[in-house]
Order: sequence, then structure tokens, then C-alpha cells
Amino acid sequence: MSGVFSGPDLIDTYGTLPTVSRSTVIKPSTSSFSRTESIPLHVQLSDILREKIYSREWTPGRRIPSEHELMDTFDLSRGTVRRAIRSLVDEGLLTQVRGSGTFVAEAGISHPAGERPISFAESLHEQGKDFVTHVLVKQRMAAPPEVVSMLELRPGDQVMYLRRVRTVDGEPIMCQEGWNSLRECPGLFDVDFTKEAAFEAVERCSGRKIKSSHMRYVARVAGKEHGDYLGCEESSPVLLLEQVIRLDDETPIEWSFTWLKAGQEVVGTAVQPS
Repeated sequence: MSGVFSGPDLIDTYGTLPTVSRSTVIKPSTSSFSRTESIPLHVQLSDILREKIYSREWTPGRRIPSEHELMDTFDLSRGTVRRAIRSLVDEGLLTQVRGSGTFVAEAGISHPAGERPISFAESLHEQGKDFVTHVLVKQRMAAPPEVVSMLELRPGDQVMYLRRVRTVDGEPIMCQEGWNSLRECPGLFDVDFTKEAAFEAVERCSGRKIKSSHMRYVARVAGKEHGDYLGCEESSPVLLLEQVIRLDDETPIEWSFTWLKAGQEVVGTAVQPS
């Protein structure tokens, strides 16, 4: 990236004020911007803006240069600038406020890890986030062989496949999909998951408490299908969480995958064994 951009710093005085003097913009020479077809211009621009955020030269909450300022600074078209900014919005690094501009994103929604199975509904409630759950698919089926293995079922046992998207302020933040054992949770298929959290429904229908979860995190790109669910580009980064959740008698009850849109974090405490 440093081989592409060798000009001086763009700006070092941007704050959250509603107006910014154009005289504060330092324009690099146009020769510092590689105009080769091998690296698209919007990718080059998003690279330099991303690094200003990663290096904390642009700190959370600060307004970045306007589209016009970036167009003038790098001699780029509005479409190219907008595409670069859009990619960073999709990554969760920038946020756009109508009538105010584009800002470096504040710390995103966080979810606990390592202490207990992750209930995203509980996590969002604890942070005061109003969310809406959209059920995309709810299907009863005989457990596929891999699900039989993961949930320690018998061939032919019935499971529920559930896919949900949760939105905050109208924006998708996660897509959750997984299988639940209906043998252990009679009545679970009849639950309205737009109104009742899955963890609460599982405990109510099974008559047992959720105790533990084996979790695995994988960094991925969204891909076409999940990009559509999350309202982001298919190349946008996401964090994929896989969980096998067990009840208090160690019975596996759920095998699920949660696709977390960029801008969220999973936090926990690690303790070194004595």
C-alpha cells in the first residue's frame, strides 16, 4: 500500500465541527497516485483511508474529508470516491450521517465470549439496543447426517432449521442460522421467534437451563448470499461464529452459525492457569 501512496498526509485537523476549512487540505501530487489498471482507483483510495483509521490518525468520532475534498485532493471522480467510502462503511470503519458527513465509526456493538454461551438478544438488550428479528426460514425436517452427529441424535430425529436476521436502527447486523433438536425441545417449532429469544424458548420448551457452548470463530468474507442478508458487498469482511450449545445435563441442543457484520466485536477475559 505504501508503494501506491507516497504523498504527504491528507489532513490532520479534522474534528467533528460542521464546517471545515478547505485550506487545511494538503494536496499530494497527482503522480503519487498510481493510475494503473492493475489496482482500481477506488481500492487505492480505500486503502489509504483505511490506514489512517488503523493508525488512529483519524480517531473514532472524527469527521473525515468530504467527497469534494477527496475528489480535489486525489483528482478523482465522485463515483470513485463514493465507492471507496462505501467499502469502508461496509467494513464498519466509517459511518455516514445524513446532512453531517462521514465519520470514523465509534466502537461497535460488543458481545461476551468465554464466560457463557452467547445470547445475542440478551447482549443487545444489555447494551440498550433496540433490535428487530426477521425470520427468513423456519423449517421442520429429518436431521441431516452431519446434524445427527453434531447434536448426538438418532437417524430420522426431527430438527428445526431456523434462519434469522437481526437489525438495529433498520440496518442488518447479524444473520443467524442453525439446527435445534425437537426431540429435546417439544413445542419449539411453534414459537414466534420475532417475539421470543431462542435461548428463552429453548429453556422453556426443554425444561432445562442452557449451560455451555463450544465456540469457534472464523474470519470470512460475506459472499453473495450472506452479503444480501447483511446488506453489504459480497467481499465485505464478516466474523463467523459457530456454536454447539448444551443444556445443563450436557445434552447438545443447538448447532448454529452467526454471521456478524463488520463493526462488532466479541470480548471476553482470558485467565492464565496457575
